[in-house]
Amino acid sequence: MADTVVCLVVDDEGGTVWSALDAADGVAVEGVDGDALADRLGSGDGDVVIVHDDPPDRDGVELFLSARAKSSVPVLLVGIDPTPDRIEAAVTAGVTDYLPWTDGPSLAARVRGYAARPMLDPYAQAAEYAEFGSGLSHDAKNPLNVVTGRLELLDVDSTHEDAIDRSLSRVGTLLDDLSTVGKLSRPVVDPEPTSIEAVATDVWGRMNVPDATLSVTATGDVPAEDGRLRELFERLFENAVTHGGDAVAVEVGETADGFYVADDGEGIPDDDRQRVFEGGYGTTREGEGYGLYVVKRIADAHGWTVDAVESETGGARIDVRTRRVRQ
Repeated sequence: MADTVVCLVVDDEGGTVWSALDAADGVAVEGVDGDALADRLGSGDGDVVIVHDDPPDRDGVELFLSARAKSSVPVLLVGIDPTPDRIEAAVTAGVTDYLPWTDGPSLAARVRGYAARPMLDPYAQAAEYAEFGSGLSHDAKNPLNVVTGRLELLDVDSTHEDAIDRSLSRVGTLLDDLSTVGKLSRPVVDPEPTSIEAVATDVWGRMNVPDATLSVTATGDVPAEDGRLRELFERLFENAVTHGGDAVAVEVGETADGFYVADDGEGIPDDDRQRVFEGGYGTTREGEGYGLYVVKRIADAHGWTVDAVESETGGARIDVRTRRVRQ
């Protein structure tokens, strides 16, 4: 990276933030209109974005969301005497940092620091991991396909052939999961009200589980990215069928702070209820389990939390808390 950091300051040319940074060493300040921010970032301009947050006249969170649609560069919001609720809302939305206004040198130091270490931003970190995971999965499948093709030419005992085929298939699945986790881990920055009932019903209808049953009692919406919510339900349903059997009964219901997916299978032992969300933890013969790990990554990306508890029928129940309830 060049010694001088290019900082795009939004809708504040000549203002407090602009003047402070323009006088700082190692920072080149460029003003940008909020309406043009996404296009500037889409062209690859800027190392860091600064938004002087002053709602309702200047909504820094809204401008942050427009920036995230085009780039993973760090985005800092600066406010004069912001309320704790405003800081919490901005951080929850995924901004890199929210800085109550102090002085120019401190702000410039933050700008230089985030430009030097953009991976401190969770969105930039997830974007880097997604690119790495997708590339590694693609590259690893090439030699895997060679091995599969060569094995077809060998005269191998059927017992060994079945074991080898299962192992190769499992490696392929793990590579797919690696790529999937990367893509799903980016923070959700523009959630839309999404029907739990509609998504869950549609996902279930696409599964080939003729002997299993689904009941949906949840009727509300959750702020979510539709595609990732679908992936979450798919993984939870697959987990229920894998551990509960082909004739498992699954229920999707609402709670005071979110929703749940429950089944009437064997349930999860008390000691394992936190471990089930760890990558690689599994209890079936097929090998390592990443289904609930993917569920947790999707929840994290939305700012949600997940817990494993016992269902009313003694099976497993995964609670997804989509919002915090203040006591």
